[in-house]
Amino acid sequence: MSTVLVVYGTRTGCTSGIAEKISETLAALGMRADVRPAEDKPDPSAYDAIIVGSGVRAGNWHGSVKEWVTANADTLRAKPTALFTACLTMGTSPEKSDEVRAYTDALTAETGVVPVDVGLFAGMNVPKTFSLPERLIMKLMKAPEGDFRDFAAVAAWADAVAPKLGLTQ
Repeated sequence: MSTVLVVYGTRTGCTSGIAEKISETLAALGMRADVRPAEDKPDPSAYDAIIVGSGVRAGNWHGSVKEWVTANADTLRAKPTALFTACLTMGTSPEKSDEVRAYTDALTAETGVVPVDVGLFAGMNVPKTFSLPERLIMKLMKAPEGDFRDFAAVAAWADAVAPKLGLTQ
């Protein structure tokens, strides 16, 4: 049985929900998937493949995820790795996918990690999950409120990325 580590960073829970859906999809395909927040500093060396994702704040992946990828870059370069980004922009302006992809590209350029695939998923703007300054910024930006995550799209991506990661039942 193939094993995959799904690492994520989130402040509002948006990205953890996406990571869990990826794990559920891989499990339905007969794989073992462990989901862990980057803050836990999981060791990727015992896994067959790794999937890493983050939400975006001010155009950047979460610091904890960037630190984890940097600290584990040698292992991630040696193993099949996929990345995903959760961003409100994908739910409200999907035509800006190149802009959202650039948030991931910055990390790959810094670390030399070359993913087998990059998933881009819609995020959410649920004000009660944000701090007061964040809520004010979102209001000034006129960001639409709501949960725009498309779990069917997440599952479809996980299903399609599994063979690219070399994952088998």
